[in-house]
Amino acid sequence: MGEFATTIELSNQFLDESGTPASFIHIAEALELAFNFTFGNVYKSKARVFSRKPFNLTKALDHLKNLLIRENRNRDKNKMKKDAFT
Repeated sequence: MGEFATTIELSNQFLDESGTPASFIHIAEALELAFNFTFGNVYKSKARVFSRKPFNLTKALDHLKNLLIRENRNRDKNKMKKDAFT
């Protein structure tokens, strides 16, 4: 989850009530509420992300991306099968 909070913060796409980019702590709190978990020390979680080797920086995000790609391929295959029967 540290990857999510960090990338959301870096994107500056999530705004607070005043229209400014949301702070890391507010993003982390929102994720904790949304997913019913606790970071513990959110800043340590963020530091752990950046302490990874470069090829491991986004391992969780890469895994989720691959799941989406696989599901899309499966849906395309299933659609082609349905189209073949009609």
